[in-house]
Amino acid sequence: MSGGRRWSGVMAGAVGIACALGADACVDGAPGVDVAGALQLTTVPTPAHLVSGGNALVRVELPADADAAAVSVSLNGTDVTNAFREAPADRLGRPGRALLGLLEGLAEGDSTVTVSLGDARSNLTLTNWADGPIFSGEPLDPYFCLGELGPGRDGEARRFAIGNGEVLLGEAHGEDCSLDTRVDFVYRTTGPEPMFAPMPDDASRPTDLAETTTTEGRRVPYIVRLETGTINRAIYQTAVLVDPSAPPPTPWAPPAGWNGRLVYTYGGGCEAGFFQGTGTGGVLRDNILSQGYGLASSTLNVNAQGGCNDVLSAETTMMVKERFAETYGPPLHTVGWGGSGGAMQQLLIAGAYPGILDGILPTLTFPDAITYFIDTAECRLPLRNYLNTREPPLTDEVKNAIGGWAAWEVCDRSLGPRPNRIGPDDCPDAIPVEARYHPVDNPDGVRCSIYDGMRNVFGTRRYDEIEPTPVREFGRSPQDNVGVQYGLEALNAGLIDMDLFLDLNEHVGGWDIEFQWRPERAEGDPDAIRIAYETGRVTSGGGGLATTPIIDERNYLDHVANFHASYYSFVTRQRLIRDNGHADNYIIQRHGTPLSRADENLALMNDWLDVIALDETTDDLAMKVVRAKPVELQDACWNDDGLEIVEPAVFDRDAIFDNTEGRCNALYPPHAGARMVAGGPLTSDVLKCQLKPIDPGDYAVPFTPEEMARLESIFSDGVCDWSKPGVGQVPNTRTWLSYGPSPVNRYE
Repeated sequence: MSGGRRWSGVMAGAVGIACALGADACVDGAPGVDVAGALQLTTVPTPAHLVSGGNALVRVELPADADAAAVSVSLNGTDVTNAFREAPADRLGRPGRALLGLLEGLAEGDSTVTVSLGDARSNLTLTNWADGPIFSGEPLDPYFCLGELGPGRDGEARRFAIGNGEVLLGEAHGEDCSLDTRVDFVYRTTGPEPMFAPMPDDASRPTDLAETTTTEGRRVPYIVRLETGTINRAIYQTAVLVDPSAPPPTPWAPPAGWNGRLVYTYGGGCEAGFFQGTGTGGVLRDNILSQGYGLASSTLNVNAQGGCNDVLSAETTMMVKERFAETYGPPLHTVGWGGSGGAMQQLLIAGAYPGILDGILPTLTFPDAITYFIDTAECRLPLRNYLNTREPPLTDEVKNAIGGWAAWEVCDRSLGPRPNRIGPDDCPDAIPVEARYHPVDNPDGVRCSIYDGMRNVFGTRRYDEIEPTPVREFGRSPQDNVGVQYGLEALNAGLIDMDLFLDLNEHVGGWDIEFQWRPERAEGDPDAIRIAYETGRVTSGGGGLATTPIIDERNYLDHVANFHASYYSFVTRQRLIRDNGHADNYIIQRHGTPLSRADENLALMNDWLDVIALDETTDDLAMKVVRAKPVELQDACWNDDGLEIVEPAVFDRDAIFDNTEGRCNALYPPHAGARMVAGGPLTSDVLKCQLKPIDPGDYAVPFTPEEMARLESIFSDGVCDWSKPGVGQVPNTRTWLSYGPSPVNRYE
């Protein structure tokens, strides 16, 4: 898969919020949604051309006066009416009637569902995929199943903890790393230290069984049905309050303890994929389950296991959510949950595959992986290489002025011992040592750059700069630092002198495709740069984020030299402002370490989404989202005593080194990254800048003729023009792109 990629095939368009009651991921006007006939026929919660696993949940909207018994449904000409029953009453009390049917045993490929009622007739084409990939592209190869992973730090085999005290070792995995699906029941204990414990084998009620009250006011025994299986080569889990003595749950009779909503959890990190993983984003979460929410996640939804590949994470979320709906019924809405790399996934999925997640609750936010690596790659290699070796040694204050962080330790130490995410040698321990890439000893081995793990999106090319010449192509990289004037803002603020500024930019250098330092600046692959923008790998306001409710809870860590810098929240929101004229659907909350607003924010998000669902006007969805926002949801911060301070969260671009205007900024001052200190925009999404001639007016300090000549020699082709978009930078307006094998909305 070399060369550039372009769009071809049918454009599916953006995904709306429900096409029908409870259908929160159907594609407006796309193949698989019949809205022209008298009977509206949809699949829920998955678009009809993307159903998987041989099953599909189909919903038929009925006219108000229709006789449900007179409806007939066929699948490829065979009567399947008996698979349909009246759907449960709408949880929000909205009017309307519908039939819900679970079609099982679908053949791979296309099938036609036909529904008839009197003279009315509608058809729907389903496309069933046995398993992934569906739209994520060619699967990674090699791919190590659970039982094939390298040993853990204790030398023991890696295992997947189910949550009931038992573990999976993956020794009996089948094709595509498949494991037998199993259902276990756990309960919440009473007492001073409540915990989840396995239900007795005889199904008797333990004496220490707790009870809980759901958001719908139902008092139920705190027993959780925990399903574990494999989907898309990942181990998934779902968890719902279920009484095992009651009949098994169905889409027509969901368990009494489930409140009809789903929280989908995402795990952090950002490392190469190529392996199945040993944990999910977490589904046994007391604060969520106790309220009646369902939970779901999989090993490919943990960014440190899924290769930092949000397309694969989106596909897996869609498939696991479909499995959940076929067991319990389609969720009224689905909320994303997770921090750091889990926040990346939520934002990227909501932006590029809208409708999978209806609202998101990111914490420790990074907008995406690609632009996050602008700061970390430059920090790890060229800046640290220069600033830590200059003689005489530079003070940390000077280094920090060039890096823009709260403390130089962020760059120097806090990235950890193995932060080389765009280099091929950054392999997680789970990948067996003998399988890893080495340019001489094992050129066919696994390259652990995230771009090699995302070659389904970025493609590959032969990089002849590596000796010996590689026997296969490498993943394209968009990372670039040509024309960047490091320390520009620090120079203009008088924090560094002219000699250091010139010497820094003359000797800082760049890196090659192996992420090894070189004296020349790094040049990103032009196709990779274009692809990053066109496909939504760089988040923007041009995709689904414009219509997604977002509550960004920021635990302030700038002051403890942590790379989860608070300015990334401002970066993310600024992109929405730039592309939409506002970010009224984006709330920023800041507080110190001990405080958490997770429970309050989940309740507020639920209220927000309920009001959106009840809005029956024909207004634009973005307008509905803003109008539905709870009045108590405003930008705010909390001091160490828990006092709430309500004020707009503002990043002052002109006060990079003293961003303390306002009470919240005084408590939690946002800092910047090396690109902002180099003059870059707050959106921090210019992968490769357009160049312009050197203009003496850009500098607050005078240059001697000799200094200007030296600057012109360093930047002979020009310096970054931050007033213009980056090279190849376009707003992402196309969503639900496929990288194969699904032909709908394919990106070539």
